[in-house]
Amino acid sequence: MSFTYPAPQIERVSTGEIIGLDMGVTHTITKSNGRFLDMPQLLSEAEQQRKRRLQRKLARQVKGSNRRKVTKLDLAKLSAKETDRRKDWIEKTTTDLVRSYDLIALENLKIKNMTKSTKGTIQSPGKNVAQKAGLNRSILEQSWGMFRQRLTDKASSATTPVEIITINPAYTSQRCSKCGHTNKRNRKSQAIFCCKVCRYTNNADVNAAKNIISTAAGLAVTERGGISHSDPTKRTTNPKAA
Repeated sequence: MSFTYPAPQIERVSTGEIIGLDMGVTHTITKSNGRFLDMPQLLSEAEQQRKRRLQRKLARQVKGSNRRKVTKLDLAKLSAKETDRRKDWIEKTTTDLVRSYDLIALENLKIKNMTKSTKGTIQSPGKNVAQKAGLNRSILEQSWGMFRQRLTDKASSATTPVEIITINPAYTSQRCSKCGHTNKRNRKSQAIFCCKVCRYTNNADVNAAKNIISTAAGLAVTERGGISHSDPTKRTTNPKAA
């Protein structure tokens, strides 16, 4: 027998702090204050090796055989461990963020579109299919959608209001957070951002997170009666904060 009940409220007091979050693959979350929140390795080296051995073993076994069923069960147990550890990290991280900040801004990422296959068709095959498939796996392993959902749920149930703002992700990785110059050449590499105008240099993900919070803060000012020149955004607001 099981019973359902409302999730408990997150106990918190107002801190007056705001933060921008950039979701990534190299770093799971990059905060606008320059700090990184990385999901830990979900399986130990020994567990990863065992998973690979079981996958190779499964490929050789006869479909429908009892031995194959045992192998599939062993793989399922490892996958369950991985899932539980991912959920545990997300729960702890989102709780800490909700308790620490009164306003949290992140990009309105269309994860389903981002992880579409580029395989194409026989007549029109896709390009860099293997690389894109690898990127898709990495994005899905980070569980950005689950993270955002749990963050929103906890913000809405906090004892003191927490505001969640989602912004248009366009150009956040190309715009200089110091002078505002936007150019794709500002992004020297996956990790390095260097503005071609003011020469501001920083980690590319940190620069993007700074753009996210500045855009969100500008939107908040506008709604409070001030003037902002921020980019068009989509906003998700905690009902308690409205």
